[in-house]
Amino acid sequence: MLNDRSHYLFKSLMGLYLNDGKPVGSSTLAKLPDIGLSSATVRNVLADLEKLGFIHAPHTSAGRVPTERGYRLFVDSMLTYQPMSPKSIETIRHELSPNLNQDALMQSASKVLTDITGMTSLVLLPNKEREILQHIDFMALGGNRVLVVLVFNDQDVQNRIIELETAVSASELEQISNYLNAHCVGKNLQDAKKMLVAQMDKIRHSTNQFMLSVIEATDEVLTQQLIPQLPFLVGGQSKLLNYQELANSDKLRALYQAFEQHSGILSVLDKSLAAPGVQIFIGNECGSAIYHDCSIVTKPYEVDGEVLGVLGVIGPSRMPYAKVIPKVDITAKILGSLLKKTERNLS
Repeated sequence: MLNDRSHYLFKSLMGLYLNDGKPVGSSTLAKLPDIGLSSATVRNVLADLEKLGFIHAPHTSAGRVPTERGYRLFVDSMLTYQPMSPKSIETIRHELSPNLNQDALMQSASKVLTDITGMTSLVLLPNKEREILQHIDFMALGGNRVLVVLVFNDQDVQNRIIELETAVSASELEQISNYLNAHCVGKNLQDAKKMLVAQMDKIRHSTNQFMLSVIEATDEVLTQQLIPQLPFLVGGQSKLLNYQELANSDKLRALYQAFEQHSGILSVLDKSLAAPGVQIFIGNECGSAIYHDCSIVTKPYEVDGEVLGVLGVIGPSRMPYAKVIPKVDITAKILGSLLKKTERNLS
């Protein structure tokens, strides 16, 4: 669509604008050492770019800034990525410790993304149904009270205190624990829950009300584990204060409210689930007019080719894409490799 001269001038304008966020005038471009054109010629090229919808003048007699269409042209056909150094990649690996449980690992990934990009991070969480039940235990607390303990993925522990109609002995609890471990351990949460429901149906036809109560309590803990507390994590919202175009109090209030209400974000993350590689959403592509002047960069994380979730960042459309995109890409790959190690250790 653009000839070589228009292409070069537009790319130069984008470089200047992404660097300092100020409208770029024709005289500024004409002074660049590699342009070799008069201000009048540059002005004519900019006028053509404006007619094509790639740039606009925010104020009369001001320089030009890119439109959403201009950003799209730039990221799709002009962007040259800046690869991360081995030292920076190793820092991410160090921060995302394989010793963390899955929930803590997701929180850590959110923090790492915020720290290395200076943007607000987004992490779509994995489906809880994939978690593996590793161990079931019961502990008598005295009287009729029993502590139900479930271990998932070898590190995530959930528990619940129940009160039975009659007192219970440690030997009885051990017997039930052995029984449930034999039938449920090693299964994912959904299959383990199906097994518990089947066992409850059998026991209801017997007179063992005590065993039924314990299994029902175990099922309740599993059910709570399956319910996602949040569809995605948002971290580092305060980083948006560092960008003049987003630091307006009304704009920030609207963005924070949108994060809480998941406005547009879930649709973007769902689109990312179905698309391989890094995805870039600019302005209205983010699913809501609230994200005008914003861009979202996402990348799915996966294990053995199966996509488990998405991570990414949201920041100003005037973000340093060449640096941000590799950081999101590498973090997603490292997160997937750590989740794979966790699953391998559990199998």
